[in-house]
Amino acid sequence: MSLRRRALRRCAAVLAALLAAPAAHAALQLELQPSGLDAAEQVAAAQVMTAAPDLLPAGWQARFHAPVPVRWSDQLPDGVHGRARAGTITLQRALLSDVHPGQPLPRALQAALIHELTHVLDRAADGGWSSTSRWRDLAGWQQRPWRMGRGSNAFSARSPDAYERYSPAEFLAVNAEHYLLDPDYACRRPALAAWFAEHIGHRDTPTPPCDARLPLVQAGEISGQASLMELDPSRVYAVEYLLAEGNDALMSRWGHSMLRLVICAPGRPRGPACRMDLAHHRVLSFRAFVSDVQISSWAGLTGAYPSRLFVLPLNQVINEYTQVELRGLSSIPLALRDEEIAALLERVAQVHWSYNGSYRFISNNCAVETGKLLQEGVPRLGEEGLNRITPRGLLSRLQRQGVADTSVLDDRPEATRQGYYFPSAEAHYQQLFEVVQAELAVPAADVTAWLQLPAAQRAVWGEQGGLRATSAMLLLEQAARNREELRARSGLKRALSDPRGGVDAAHAALLALLDDAGQLVSPASLLPAGGYGVPVGEERAAAEVATAQLSARGVSGWSALQLELRERLPRAQQEELRIIEDSLERLGERMRRLARD
Repeated sequence: MSLRRRALRRCAAVLAALLAAPAAHAALQLELQPSGLDAAEQVAAAQVMTAAPDLLPAGWQARFHAPVPVRWSDQLPDGVHGRARAGTITLQRALLSDVHPGQPLPRALQAALIHELTHVLDRAADGGWSSTSRWRDLAGWQQRPWRMGRGSNAFSARSPDAYERYSPAEFLAVNAEHYLLDPDYACRRPALAAWFAEHIGHRDTPTPPCDARLPLVQAGEISGQASLMELDPSRVYAVEYLLAEGNDALMSRWGHSMLRLVICAPGRPRGPACRMDLAHHRVLSFRAFVSDVQISSWAGLTGAYPSRLFVLPLNQVINEYTQVELRGLSSIPLALRDEEIAALLERVAQVHWSYNGSYRFISNNCAVETGKLLQEGVPRLGEEGLNRITPRGLLSRLQRQGVADTSVLDDRPEATRQGYYFPSAEAHYQQLFEVVQAELAVPAADVTAWLQLPAAQRAVWGEQGGLRATSAMLLLEQAARNREELRARSGLKRALSDPRGGVDAAHAALLALLDDAGQLVSPASLLPAGGYGVPVGEERAAAEVATAQLSARGVSGWSALQLELRERLPRAQQEELRIIEDSLERLGERMRRLARD
């Protein structure tokens, strides 16, 4: 007998033994379709049939109610390892070349089997998970305001496989691979891991514990400053809907939607007293990240700007709106249970590291983005939908659902005292002006007229008032500086964006700083390719180092650029700022002198 015939007989004997072996879990039965396979490939395929059921947890296997035929083909497109059609799985024949006796199945083959078996389960009568609203919310097919249906999947950063965004069904199958094969999947995508465990079945193998803290890149209170914070959900006492009042600007007339995280100071027991730890509170704010030097209304309408989730200190947000933009802030408590707060924060981390949407002032603005975040993080809020295109519309929907308690704003003085309302500084400035007006016959009827006077005219009165009037004028002059700096920034933006000015060193430096800022507000770019979801282990350390490096460069860079750009202001504007700063110095000195006397 030839060697070749003896080898074939041995192969046939091994094949017969493998095919005769009982399945480890009778509920999942794979039927080999050997057509087109030579004897050696049939042996390898039979080994796959024996090992494949162990890839699925027992709970998953129990869901199969009929045998699953498995065939092998070399007609699948390049890069496609398998397909599932009408309950039959077809796998790439070339995968059999890496199957060896006594060794585990190759990772690519394991993934292909899990992927296609998940499709079979999803398409069964008791499946259909990929078509549910909850799955599509979690997977990233977000609801669209105004229109029926959902938009495309914009969770493109930190993805394990771009193919997952092809459809909700493919997202289910791709993530089933990683849920069952990656030990750290539950740490990278905790909400999806919990969904798999609840709806299809738990993993049979244990997973390592996860760090409960959530990494978020947060801005600092100095231009260009940022750091990686480790947010412990157990330190978050409450979540509040933070609403900035509107003004006359095109992009601000409807107000602005944000979420306030009431975070307890270290050592503070979790409770109502944490509301006073303002320095530790953070604000989640969806904004258009503008990577050029001038914002365009048309670009905002057409979605040319990326939509980013900014993590900001509350004190910075209060100053930005109440002191600079003269807009009040309402902070309305949301009735969320502790486990809902934790789930919402998990969604925040996923959005922070993976979301790459487009900001549209009308159809995908701060209200729309905040509503999507709330209903995706807290499922019960999505039952009636939170698709509203204005901040007040979203607040009204939250009120109707019994989630937002606006009664805290009924008594404004008490709301201000307890930190539920932060009034615009405009009324405060008027009160300060009335203090000045009571002592001095200044040439202005109200604070608006006073601040519109040239700085030189205001300076004349700086040496004439008593302690109260001098203190009031000092604060008003600080407001005047804020207004003048806003005007200066607006003018510089126009000048730097003028193509007739060319690209000089200042313009190039600004673009470089904006590029760094883009990495900070899209933190996935801080990490090397290969990981997915929320960073774990060494990835977090790498993100912390990268953030610190960009922050160090940004603080010094913005400071130097501000000095250089100030010299480019028109001479009259430079002189106005010089007089204001001189007045501030003289008013401060006079106030100290009067206090000593």
